[in-house]
Amino acid sequence: MKVLKIILLGLIISTQASAQNQLPKLLIRLEKTGRDTNRVLTFNAIANYYKNINPDSAVHFARRGISLSGQLNYTYGSAMLNLLLGELDMRQGKVTEAKSEFEISLDEFEKIRNEKGIAAVNNGFGVLAARQGDYNGATPHFLKALSIFAKLKDINGIVQSYIKLGTVNLQIGNLNKALDYYTEGIEEAKNLPVSNTIGTLLNDIALVYIKKNDYPGALKYLKDGLKKITDPELTDVRVLLLINAGGVYQKLGNIKTAFQYENEALLVVKRMHLRELEANTLVTLASLLQKEKPDTSVVLLHQAMFIAKEINQNYLMLDVYQGMVDLLKQQGNYKEAERTLEKRNVLQDSLFTLQKAKDIADLQSSYELANSALKMQQLKLNNQQIKYNRNIILAVAIGILILFIVVLFFYQRTRKLNTELVKRRNVLSQQKETLDQQNNFKDKIFSIIGHDLRSPIATIVNLMEVAEENDLSAEEFHELVPQLKAQSNATLDILDKLLIWGRSQLKGTRYNRSIFNAKGLITKNTALYKNAALQKMITLTDCSPDELLMYADSTQVDFIIRNLLANAIKYTHAGGAIEIAAIINQPAAFNAIVIKDNGIGIAKESQQLIFERENLSIEGTAKEQGNSIGLMLCKEFVEENNGRIELESELGRGSRFVVYFPSDISVKYL
Repeated sequence: MKVLKIILLGLIISTQASAQNQLPKLLIRLEKTGRDTNRVLTFNAIANYYKNINPDSAVHFARRGISLSGQLNYTYGSAMLNLLLGELDMRQGKVTEAKSEFEISLDEFEKIRNEKGIAAVNNGFGVLAARQGDYNGATPHFLKALSIFAKLKDINGIVQSYIKLGTVNLQIGNLNKALDYYTEGIEEAKNLPVSNTIGTLLNDIALVYIKKNDYPGALKYLKDGLKKITDPELTDVRVLLLINAGGVYQKLGNIKTAFQYENEALLVVKRMHLRELEANTLVTLASLLQKEKPDTSVVLLHQAMFIAKEINQNYLMLDVYQGMVDLLKQQGNYKEAERTLEKRNVLQDSLFTLQKAKDIADLQSSYELANSALKMQQLKLNNQQIKYNRNIILAVAIGILILFIVVLFFYQRTRKLNTELVKRRNVLSQQKETLDQQNNFKDKIFSIIGHDLRSPIATIVNLMEVAEENDLSAEEFHELVPQLKAQSNATLDILDKLLIWGRSQLKGTRYNRSIFNAKGLITKNTALYKNAALQKMITLTDCSPDELLMYADSTQVDFIIRNLLANAIKYTHAGGAIEIAAIINQPAAFNAIVIKDNGIGIAKESQQLIFERENLSIEGTAKEQGNSIGLMLCKEFVEENNGRIELESELGRGSRFVVYFPSDISVKYL
């Protein structure tokens, strides 16, 4: 059974806990953030979210972040995103591109002296070398990264370095040393949240047990990993766990279960375009089908060899050759099996030598020796630091005295500057508030134009098209003219009131309250939307009393009735019913307008946001376009008039809006 150790080095481990619910927040933050460094950091967060789910999207957002970093001269952002691009290209076997991106990232991190970034890039270079079978070249990078992370006391970085060093030792057959590194990693990661790091450690420990032929022991760690790693963002390491679990079941003779695990893994890696993992899975499936379907096994092995050559994965080619040898032996073609085995041995000799293992062991010993020397040096430095601290106490005291005099000298001047700064901040704050009000006004006025003017104007256009396209008699034309006139008057009335409301907003007068009979507004708007209701065969019934007194701004109440009535028609199916009613003096000194429909209704989770600007509008039952600002304006107008708006709705059953207004001038709030 093949052991997927090279692949583990190619998976740059994410130590972040699952954040699948964070994408909407990240996209909203991206929309609201200006062209500054925060926008670059948001691009990085989105790219990392997509890294294990949709690599193409991750590359897209990473490149946008790099472009903006260049425009802002933001070196850290560019270094961080180039490192991420290198990791993504490395996963897809793009060695040249990955190496170039790592080199750019390292150069930028070194310019800003970011040690954590330098360590991360060294890990990247080490993984790149290991994936090509150059373990001798990979180990120095991993040891350097471990040294930096240990100096910084970066637990996440330390754990990642232990994983990579353990995998190198696993690759060269130093199983006990590999297990030591993995055990150190488990100990360091015990307080970290569930992530790819935990899953990778469990998978790698299982690999050690597989190499020791302890398959039940390996299966214990693999099942533990599959139980913990379920988040979609942790798909890469879950695939490894599935593949290796399938291999263990194959060794245990449970071919059916092995095939289920491997087939599930293949579907995932194909969807995510993880070429190396796809090739490994094809080799395993070929092994499982070797006896029952040898022809299919041959096809799968050839597909795997094509991928291995395409992504320059020499170790993967060893697995494919071995699979071919096993299949040829089973078919009795020993001559061809011998030639294939010879090819495998030549390739293996080029990758593994005793000298490489010795060199790696020497490097590890050198690191341990250097680490011990570093600790001794640290003890000496601590003793020197104590002496140094004693010597500088006096100097610090004198410095404090001088500093106190300087601070006292500049204190009065600073107070004066601070006072002036506060004044300027207040002015800027007032200007910002004014600008925000103007922007809100702009949004509201465009909403009203789109919501209230479009319907009557569209009706006028439709009537004119009827007149133009049909040869109407004089009688039919005379019947059409009153409808045109009514819709035109309605449009003009809306424009007049819109201009009055806009003028009041610009002049700072928010409302003009008075006692009036709302029945007239209900009647007017019922007539206004009669044709719209008839077009959808909706029954529109006015059950309100002849006298419905309200103390409010009649223009704003008119807008509220129009908006709610238009929405009711929009979201009611053809043949439905809408009823307008009233609630008198309940509670005392308050009257209410009730608009009820039997339309599509509103889901519970959407009702909390229905009056907010963040609410997302949906199409009407006849594909009418909606917007999310109208109901927000309704709520604002109601509250400005000391009223209250309520919603009762059930999905698929319809909605009921109740709008309360004072009926007496003496009433303050509901």
